[in-house]
Amino acid sequence: ALVDALRCLPGVGPKSAQRMALHLLERDREGAQALAVALGEAAERVGRC
Repeated sequence: ALVDALRCLPGVGPKSAQRMALHLLERDREGAQALAVALGEAAERVGRC
């Protein structure tokens, strides 16, 4: 699910998405948590003009 979510970003292909997911889950757990919180907050606060 994480790789698929990353793949939907512009310019991110399957291998890049796999690398990002691996980095977040194996090497940067705190960064992954911070990213999840930031995405959640942005989704709640940012609206269309």
